[in-house]
Amino acid sequence: MENTIILRLLGALLIIIGLVLSTNPELVSDKPVPTDTFKAVERRIWWGLLIGFGLLLQFHHYLMPWQATVATTFASLLVGLLISRLIGIALDGSVAKQWLNVAIEIIILVPFVWWYFNTRV
Repeated sequence: MENTIILRLLGALLIIIGLVLSTNPELVSDKPVPTDTFKAVERRIWWGLLIGFGLLLQFHHYLMPWQATVATTFASLLVGLLISRLIGIALDGSVAKQWLNVAIEIIILVPFVWWYFNTRV
């Protein structure tokens, strides 16, 4: 029980840090904001991995069956990347290539969600 609470608190902390850094990546980088909208959005994306790991710790607390753990890991990371990408689109502007990436990530996400629901205990 205590381990679950610790994992959830750590997950919440990672989600908050990921959201803050996705909305303001200049907190840890002194690089100038790119003038190209696509690149401006892309500078935010990798902070989504923190959001994804946080989501994983929030909702998945067991290792077996391993197939569910693998599916959940990939799905949560993809959801984190999607959240960061959508934050970037909202803050930096919309370009067609970013929406194509959103569609691709959703298409990749669907099989992982299906795999998770078919293998979980």
